[in-house]
Amino acid sequence: MLHRLIYSDWDHPPECMAFEAPYEEVLTQIQNLLPGILARKDEALASPATLPSGYWEDCVRLYLLTPALVNIALNFKVCVEQGLPLHPTYYFEITEATRFQAKYPERMVHHTNAFFLESIEVARALYGLEADAVARLDQFVRDLPEVVAGFIYTSTKDKYTWRASNPAKIVDLADHIRKRVSPTLIVGAAHGSILSGLVLANLLKTPLYFIRFSMFKRNDPAPVIAPSDRSFLEAYQAGPVLLFDEDVAKGTTLTKFTETLQPYFRESYTASVLRHALSPCAPDFVGRAWHD
Repeated sequence: MLHRLIYSDWDHPPECMAFEAPYEEVLTQIQNLLPGILARKDEALASPATLPSGYWEDCVRLYLLTPALVNIALNFKVCVEQGLPLHPTYYFEITEATRFQAKYPERMVHHTNAFFLESIEVARALYGLEADAVARLDQFVRDLPEVVAGFIYTSTKDKYTWRASNPAKIVDLADHIRKRVSPTLIVGAAHGSILSGLVLANLLKTPLYFIRFSMFKRNDPAPVIAPSDRSFLEAYQAGPVLLFDEDVAKGTTLTKFTETLQPYFRESYTASVLRHALSPCAPDFVGRAWHD
């Protein structure tokens, strides 16, 4: 898996974490990086000292670019289902839906949901460095809806998201979970949980889904749940299901996320890669505690 090829300073986000680019361009960058990383992955695992620094830099870039697949696909789905305008550079707030009341055909709703689900599976294939990852990515690009090709993806140097992306911490979390439960599904609070959620799901070999709940960057008053989400989650109502956020400081996001999603399942647990030692929110599973 790609997480085994990531070596970095986990206290300070790398400069390449901050970037802005159209979705289509991000996908092209991934297409350019992936073959070279795949070609030498066995060598990288067996004899890491023999590879140039550029190889490891490419691995970090792929690690940071891949969440864009799901991020944009999820926003596309939310806009279509909530009746928001599709704009390449401006993300409308959920609370603006009543102002615009855009209406999209039902076939478009179905298509955006299929596109969203495929984005998760392709992103998992990339992080898994699977043999068919190049072919799956190429097909994903060929099927890319023209309307989202120019959507701008923005990544910022968020130190907490970066620290929660540390593979060692995600592995610790996966180990804790395995000792107690075998989840049938992971539901991540997006967008922050996308990167670590993809890695965690691959480690646990568990289905993965994301619900948008961006309290601070998108001002979401509550998790954004559409009929398609309820239909998807219904298949997992028996559980056990993991409700996941990448880090817990005050714990407001995970607490509200859990209050909303928990009633959908008969058995559920909360999980986070990082938890502040003084947080009033105590997830059932935590990778590491932090104190600063």
